[in-house]
Amino acid sequence: MTNIFFLDESGNTGDLVKAGANLGFGDQSIFVLVAVGIDNEAALAAEFSRLRTIHRIHGSELKSKRLVGKPGVAADIAKYLQHRRLPVFVEVVDKRFFICATMVNHFVIPPVSQEFDGRRDVMEMKNHVAEYLHALAPLPVLQSYINACSAPSISATRTAFVEMAGWLDGRAATDGNAEFILKFVRDTIDEFEQGARSPDGEVNLYLPDPDLSKASNPFWMLPNLSSLTNIYGRINLFRQRKMADVTLVHDEQLQFGHILQSGKKTMEELAQAGKDWSIRNADYRVLERAEMRFLRSEESVGIQAADVLAGFIMRFVQQVQGSEMPAREFTEAYRAFADFTNPGRGTGINYVLPTRMVNLLNLFWL
Repeated sequence: MTNIFFLDESGNTGDLVKAGANLGFGDQSIFVLVAVGIDNEAALAAEFSRLRTIHRIHGSELKSKRLVGKPGVAADIAKYLQHRRLPVFVEVVDKRFFICATMVNHFVIPPVSQEFDGRRDVMEMKNHVAEYLHALAPLPVLQSYINACSAPSISATRTAFVEMAGWLDGRAATDGNAEFILKFVRDTIDEFEQGARSPDGEVNLYLPDPDLSKASNPFWMLPNLSSLTNIYGRINLFRQRKMADVTLVHDEQLQFGHILQSGKKTMEELAQAGKDWSIRNADYRVLERAEMRFLRSEESVGIQAADVLAGFIMRFVQQVQGSEMPAREFTEAYRAFADFTNPGRGTGINYVLPTRMVNLLNLFWL
């Protein structure tokens, strides 16, 4: 069974609290992480040599950003992997939806207990609330929470609650969903204000726990971290928890490498302590620890394969998100990924997107 997995990403990695004006994300609203299982890099290198000739690609390294107009390269790599029954794991994240989900999990309906929060019906309910915020919440509501993360204080969190509650209250009379969410928000506000009045100074600001840069600066929302841990759980499912001989080879991460290693370690420690949780297409009970190391893409055709796939998927999903109909050669290339998805084994594409977008993308596989 494949035991070496190469990972690369596309979509401007970084803290989403720095999303830019109007949550524009620097025109990269989608983040994608891909892991490909490769059992023979020499054979893949020979295939790359063939593809460079067929697609008239110059240079020794395949780079996604140089292949924007050549979707056939990604399609041919996908077909090569399918033909050899090699596993592919993809995480596709809508950054705005990721912010909304973070707000739901820490601010709107904050954690209660591992048992409660891990219930499937609770997770589905929270996902519905995140979809509601993604579809309807105005920019000031989202921005006020981002501001609270950027400069944490009682005042900033209170302002974020005022924005959220005010918006929901204005809709509640004619919108049952707004009324439902508002009840949770008001309960959370009551708990927050009680803490703010507490003489011991312990106040829950209802923010996510930040990860720290090497200079100890906080990162509040990192889709690359959650994507990595979910792919790790999916590989654990694929490998049936036999991970001792597994190696993850990730594209070099000068800024976030230590955070990714720390997140992986935390996931392993939680599993060892019996504090893992159930996810439909992944197994977070990592009982055997895989190795993870970082390598520059020019040193690994496996990483280059992950890069080409990640870049193509990111651009395709972003084009569909922007209500553009991709050209036929792009839709045909996207269809090449349909056969990878097997939820029971954890392989294929996992979407962290609103349901409407998932349904729309699935139409391209019909």
